[in-house]
Amino acid sequence: MAPTSFAELAQADCVHRRVYTDPAVFEAEMQRIYGRTWIFIAHESEVPNPGDFKTDTLVRRPIIIVRGSDGRVRVLANTCPHRGAKVCYTDYGSASRFRCMYHGWTYSTEGRLIGVPQRERFENFNPGADFGLAALPRVESYRGFIFASLSPDGLTLSEHLGAGTGYLDEFCDRAPDGTVQATKPIKYGYAGNWKLQLENYADPYHAAVLHQSALEIGRTILKEKYASAEFTPQSIRTDYYQRGYGSGHGIADFGHGRGGNWMNAYRNPAYFEALRAKYDEERARELLELDVHLMIYPNLLMHSRANHYRVIKPLAVDKTEVWAYPCRLGGAPQDVNDALILNTSHHVSAMGEVQVDDMQAFDWVQSGLQNETMEWVLFKLGGANWREDERGQFQCDSPSEGIIRYQYREWARLMAAGELAAIPGITVGT
Repeated sequence: MAPTSFAELAQADCVHRRVYTDPAVFEAEMQRIYGRTWIFIAHESEVPNPGDFKTDTLVRRPIIIVRGSDGRVRVLANTCPHRGAKVCYTDYGSASRFRCMYHGWTYSTEGRLIGVPQRERFENFNPGADFGLAALPRVESYRGFIFASLSPDGLTLSEHLGAGTGYLDEFCDRAPDGTVQATKPIKYGYAGNWKLQLENYADPYHAAVLHQSALEIGRTILKEKYASAEFTPQSIRTDYYQRGYGSGHGIADFGHGRGGNWMNAYRNPAYFEALRAKYDEERARELLELDVHLMIYPNLLMHSRANHYRVIKPLAVDKTEVWAYPCRLGGAPQDVNDALILNTSHHVSAMGEVQVDDMQAFDWVQSGLQNETMEWVLFKLGGANWREDERGQFQCDSPSEGIIRYQYREWARLMAAGELAAIPGITVGT
């Protein structure tokens, strides 16, 4: 029987193909998920000084992330309230004001309207009160990571992140001065649904098959690249586990299961000594060898050992971009940061070792799901020592599809909540 509600599209261990292929479902996601919850949009290091800005989009709305003259980071609509043109036209830069190229209306970096040509001829016009650049209803940051919500109501950012704050802390604490600095992103796209990248990051099941060339044919190259590190202290974390900890978020902790991968970046003993001076030796070793995939639902993916994060950008039901940001560790030696940036490029760029395989797989999944005989997509792989608490949060000790199932719990919760006009063949309520 065909699903008749959003809740029925996402079952406990499978989801209907329409979740990936139906443009109406995609539009509802943009309203109910991206238009309602907290969305990661930028890192404060991208706009370090007053006047620094970055332009982007949020649910196809053009926005400006800007540090005002007062030092505060704001997220403003990149839309002139006069006739709707953009007022900022480059990806990054620094400015004392924003000026619309169409009619010359000018705005401060705080969004105030400060200049209107022929202002004296306007009727029923109060520029100070009504015509500044609109600000997003809620903007908060944690450890430099800026999130925004298009909804004026809902969970606070702290409530939304939950235990994720601890993993964000670890990501930043690996920097001797406690800060990470995002570099310009590596941008790529694929002809598939946005959730395919989210699922893939939670899915170690595919790696031995899809990435066989990197793991087997390239084993000698990888050994030369990663295992020649002059400084590789013995790991004190050898376990692997997955955890879902609320709001669709999850982690995969690889312990030391991936050996020397990406450890070439940390060969300089001065880096470890800087961590040991800040913490103690045990904690310094833990941070040095941290190897965690962190997923903050719905659009932020973090890779601790390679020290980068990825932002998922849905464009259409079958079109997605991913922006991967290599990060520097504040206070770390230059050679450490240079190696981290190079490792991310090797990992996720168009000529890289791994992510290019994933992009091809996403294309093939999207193409394969056009066959209507494939009605349900399965997530039935369980994990060893599965345990789930009274809040529905879980942990298991082997690769599984549990985090993906956990993501779809949140998907179903958000998609079924509130009021929205029905889409063809799907009812709004649960």
